[in-house]
Amino acid sequence: MCDPAPLTVFCVCVCVCVCVCFSAIQLDLSHTPEPRHILSRHSLPITDLHCGLMGAQARIATASLDQTVKVWELSSGELLLSVLFDVEIMSVTFDPSEYFLFCGGSDGNIFQVSLCSQSLSRDKSFQSDNDGNQVFKGHRNLVTCLSVSMDGTLLLSGSHDETVRLWDVQSKQSIRCLAHKGPVTNAIIMAAPANMFLPDSRPAIPLPRFSRHLHASEGDGGESGEVCVRLGPYIQEEEETYLQKADRLNSLMNAVTDKSVFGDGENTKVRVAELEEEVQTLKKVNKDLYDFSSQLLTKPT
Repeated sequence: MCDPAPLTVFCVCVCVCVCVCFSAIQLDLSHTPEPRHILSRHSLPITDLHCGLMGAQARIATASLDQTVKVWELSSGELLLSVLFDVEIMSVTFDPSEYFLFCGGSDGNIFQVSLCSQSLSRDKSFQSDNDGNQVFKGHRNLVTCLSVSMDGTLLLSGSHDETVRLWDVQSKQSIRCLAHKGPVTNAIIMAAPANMFLPDSRPAIPLPRFSRHLHASEGDGGESGEVCVRLGPYIQEEEETYLQKADRLNSLMNAVTDKSVFGDGENTKVRVAELEEEVQTLKKVNKDLYDFSSQLLTKPT
């Protein structure tokens, strides 16, 4: 059997424009981990990084202020493609099938680069054409985040022009625009659960409760009086079965009945005798009323 693909962590150092990736599963805490690859072909700070969904065979896209987007192979760290633009690139993403590369520019434009073009070379300059290289126009400021739907038909973008736009990838048209009260720094398309709109739906994973206190914990080094909000430990209780609930309710009802009717157990016989005596008294009163009524009805006038 083949060894499982290691979990890879990407670290972007914008000071020296280097992207470093290393394994997090084989991490030894006793010494600094050795990077698997050092991707250092950018000449200015890196602004965004996106990894595809193909596991160990995935491709990585990096965007930079040097006006280029570079595509790398995860397994070998080899540079596969470098695309030069006329503006700085602030965000980058693939579609799920990795047919297209979407790049958000500092001028508000979104550039779509085809990765399946026959004329695709290792180094190229972006030009809009009929082979899949297109431009989405609508934002008025730099595009900070991009996300593509799972079927590859919709593109979501956020910008410093305080809007989030939803695009139709095929027609390049903006089909919805959401206005915000400040620059949008991140936005992502997420798959909604099937029971999301049911009235009795609940999260599949219970959320822990927040604990709020006004005292810093030991070792935090914070000033006195600061407010700390932290996630408290969550213990998930095992849910009772239907039979267990029925048994518990039956026991509770019997206990209430015993206390309210028969007492606590010691005075049970006394209480039963009193009830029997009351019943006999009611029977006698009922018989007397019956006899009195019969006499009135049968008395000759």
